Parts: sequence; C-alpha cells; structure tokens
Amino acid sequence: MAREIHLEVLIGRVVRDPAGRAVGRIEEMRAIRHGGAWHITHFMLGPAGWLARLGLRHPGRRGRLRWNALDLSDPLRPRLVGDRDPR
Repeated sequence: MAREIHLEVLIGRVVRDPAGRAVGRIEEMRAIRHGGAWHITHFMLGPAGWLARLGLRHPGRRGRLRWNALDLSDPLRPRLVGDRDPR
C-alpha cells in the first residue's frame, strides 16, 4: 500500500546508512504521475540534488537513489536500505 508523506518534511533531511553514518542530504526528488497521484521515482542527495534543484545537470549519477533505496518509516530520519552508497 502506498504511503503519503509531505515532501517538505524530507527536503534537507540527512540520510544515514545502516551503520548510522551520514550519506548526504535529500535535496531533490523525481516523480511521475500515475493515475491521480504523484509517485517518487528517485531521490537526489548532496551536490547532485542541489544542482538538479537549480535545473543544472551533474555529471554522472552520483547521489541519485531509487525510491526503494530509502527507509522512510520515520520521515524525519531517512535511512538507506542495505549497503548502497550513492557516492
């Protein structure tokens, strides 16, 4: 079942890996419209996300995570699922 989270809660939040180390801040998100709702497809972290927010391209895909790479059960403390490192 889909879960609704207000995006302004996520912007600027530090994402941590399973060991508790900071990976980067959520700076931007990518979404698609499906039916009458919007669904997040990717989260952009760190400098890549910041540049994306300004409409600029960042070389490579560093800092880009698929929607299911984050555990958002506590939106105030997003965590990476597994050992994925976006850097």
